[in-house]
Amino acid sequence: MNSQPNNGPAAAATGDDITRTELLPFLISFRDLRHRAFLWPGVTTAVFVIGLLVLAALKNEDGFFWFLSSYISLANIYLLYLWCGKKQPFPYVLIIVAFAFLLDALLLELIIQTEKALPSAIAPGLVEETVKALPLLVILLLGRLLSHDRQRKYGLREPLDGILLAAASATGFAYLETMFIYLPNYGALISVPRLLVNCFGHIAYAGAFGYFIGLAVLHHRNVKKAVIAVIVGFVVANVLHDLWDAIRFYNPDFAIVSPLHEVLVAVVSFVVLASTILKGREVSPSREFLWPYGSVSPYQAPEVEPLPAMPAMPGDIWLQIGVNRTRLAERIAVSARVIPSLRARSPDGVVAEVRRHAADLTILALHNRSVTSWEAVLPDGTVSNVDPADTVLLVAGTRIDFGSVAGVIIFPPHDPESDPPPKSNDEWC
Repeated sequence: MNSQPNNGPAAAATGDDITRTELLPFLISFRDLRHRAFLWPGVTTAVFVIGLLVLAALKNEDGFFWFLSSYISLANIYLLYLWCGKKQPFPYVLIIVAFAFLLDALLLELIIQTEKALPSAIAPGLVEETVKALPLLVILLLGRLLSHDRQRKYGLREPLDGILLAAASATGFAYLETMFIYLPNYGALISVPRLLVNCFGHIAYAGAFGYFIGLAVLHHRNVKKAVIAVIVGFVVANVLHDLWDAIRFYNPDFAIVSPLHEVLVAVVSFVVLASTILKGREVSPSREFLWPYGSVSPYQAPEVEPLPAMPAMPGDIWLQIGVNRTRLAERIAVSARVIPSLRARSPDGVVAEVRRHAADLTILALHNRSVTSWEAVLPDGTVSNVDPADTVLLVAGTRIDFGSVAGVIIFPPHDPESDPPPKSNDEWC
């Protein structure tokens, strides 16, 4: 990837001119639109709507509710996907949904018999929250076999991973429970409200538990606290789940207040889920690279002119990782000692090198000489992959995710020589 500075749409036109991209935005922007958060949901909704209209015309009520229920389940998990702002591919999340559905189908008879054998007040939470956590255990074990780069995409490494994967597992479980247990007994009309409430129900309970599982994985070196985190999460999920099912114990004389009970539990469950998502984003090692809600670029006021580019003077560009700064200048090579999460492609141990940009020799760029793809977040909010042998421009404010560590390109407004000597070397870092 060869990144070019982007001054935003406001820089495309001057005065009263109408540019070609403004006149035909739907032709020019499609490539970018594919990577946004609203194209594929729109296409998917259109497909489901046409399917619903066809089923309605055929007067196929069962097929209509099955189709509508599938769309609601898909919308639920996509909503959680956007809230978490994760980089995991959404098709992978759907694979987890399908895997959880199949696993729960295999265990269905065991789940039913176990719940019957336990006290009814605690059976649903105890059994179902355990079952919904099983896919997370499988992912955690299989993730140890993956490379570091694949673990970032598919593994369970932190609370946000736990929330999203647990929500996927809960979606598969809720679909199985609703469509194969409740629907045959209570009719097709029960499917829509049960799946609509999933964000306040199964997803909320499992997501809260997933947060604590991810927290334990993130701090796995402290075994005592990791165990405490898992226990607390299991208790929270069970309490919320059993409070929801407590409606079964209402005396008929007080049945009129049961809807208020369910609303209260639903609100509390949703608050718990939302709180874990917010805290998960806050403590995430990848928090600088999470998608904003809906992956919308940061707002830029059109009346504010962009700041002029700072001149690339020798010695004024630095890569900061944590508290350490590494000076970047032409022909400087950065070794794996500076970025320990990377592995070099060549025996010299160089994982990055500063070069002149091929299209503009006045601009410096950081060349990826490692075997791992990076992810760069440019100052305008654009997120780009930097594959091996690609480059990213050295623009102030650019953040680069190198895997387990992240750095930022900085242009200090003062003479860096006045600071304590940073840990750097002009010829070899």
